[in-house]
Amino acid sequence: MIDISGLNVRYYGSSELTLRDVALQVGPGESVLVTGPSGCGKSTLALCVAGFIPHAIGAEVTGSIRVCGLEQRESSVYRIAQHVGLVQQDPEGQFCTMRVEDEVAFGPENLLCPPSVVTSRVNRALSMAGASHLRDRKLTELSGGEKQKVAFAAALAMQPELLILDEPTAHLDPGATREIIELVARMRQTDADLTLLILEHKPWRFRDAAHRMIRISQGALSYDGPIADFETEMLHRLPGKRGRQPGSAGRVLEVKGLWQGYGDRTVLRDVDLEVRRGEIVGLMGDNGSGKTTLLHAVMGLLKPSAGRILHEGVDITGMPVSDRARRIGLIFQNPNHQLFTDRVWEEVVIGPRSRGETEDEYRPRAKALIDRFELSDYCRTHPFLLSFGQKRRLNLASVMVSNPSVLLLDEPFAGQDIARACDLIHMLDEVAAGGVGILIVGHDPDLMIRCCDRILFMREGEILIDAAAQNVAAELERMGEDDYIPGRL
Repeated sequence: MIDISGLNVRYYGSSELTLRDVALQVGPGESVLVTGPSGCGKSTLALCVAGFIPHAIGAEVTGSIRVCGLEQRESSVYRIAQHVGLVQQDPEGQFCTMRVEDEVAFGPENLLCPPSVVTSRVNRALSMAGASHLRDRKLTELSGGEKQKVAFAAALAMQPELLILDEPTAHLDPGATREIIELVARMRQTDADLTLLILEHKPWRFRDAAHRMIRISQGALSYDGPIADFETEMLHRLPGKRGRQPGSAGRVLEVKGLWQGYGDRTVLRDVDLEVRRGEIVGLMGDNGSGKTTLLHAVMGLLKPSAGRILHEGVDITGMPVSDRARRIGLIFQNPNHQLFTDRVWEEVVIGPRSRGETEDEYRPRAKALIDRFELSDYCRTHPFLLSFGQKRRLNLASVMVSNPSVLLLDEPFAGQDIARACDLIHMLDEVAAGGVGILIVGHDPDLMIRCCDRILFMREGEILIDAAAQNVAAELERMGEDDYIPGRL
């Protein structure tokens, strides 16, 4: 099914190889997990197998890649797509239409399937992905997790022989994550001929759906064997509670009676919350519950229909985004949405430059952040050549260089391996110790409980739980939200 030998990949504009002498064989019907640190080359391997490299993404490629009997460099993407399905880490990057049903139907229609077959495939794929209720929605109105479900359904509708899943649960809430894990396990049991390649930072989640695991380190294949060999090591890397005590200083951010919607659909319902200086507050809840909408309203990207937003006691509800950005930093859910330049260094310093700071003023801060986020080797690299996790760290550096008093982070742990997630937790702890108030949206209970001082839980636009991190498990259990309790998934 997959036969790779001597594969080397170097992106145009980069001086370093992303993949080095990779050799990999995967048989028909086999399920293989691919893991490794953020930026190690996992997604590049997936793009090579799917034929996007070198046909759609420019790169220098040597070696041999044969998939489903096709030599990838000699076959068109159209021909490869009839055999290989790819769910990318950034689902928006593969959308071609405006509506959910049209997106799932797009592939079968391009294969010239009869209308009745297209309808049947769409219905089955949406049901399998747990996305039937999204059929009539616009893609632009979906949450990140909902978009990921749609991308999954679109790939399933093609009925591929080989299905590649790049971080398939990265943006999903725990309940949806469990559904995808169970779906992948069922697919393996019911379709013995389907080959699966699953790229995942938490491989133990898919241990029942995979035959073996490979690990990539610095672009080279460093491990090929049982999944259990790495499970204990990764789980033990999760940090324990820190010694820092959240400050009892005044409120740096307040939201009072906030209502927000899209057209006739109400998303936020009478939301109240506060974040104090030196406090890290976590916001959890199912995909589509309103978490990202809340962050965008606080930042001023959306105009609330009612309610007030205060920063350090000052009402900023009507303040322009440009003025809020001097006080509040926002990290978007999709890292591509806030990349503006053609060099990593330029991306980090664009904010201070736009405010008139001199290089002597901003350079020390920018260099320290680039070093801290392990991006110093990429200063001259185009940001879009970075991995998802590296882009996420670049976003953080470009916001933190301006020293905001409030940080709004939308799923900062998505795309990060365990080691870098732990490093991010420690870094945010240091930032909070300096008096910054931090509001984090996240879906990983194990990381959120360890990172945050207080946890809010949102359901259908309302905050139903506001509890200290050490007490939130009992509240979640009382509400029947067992999947959000640490250690359950």
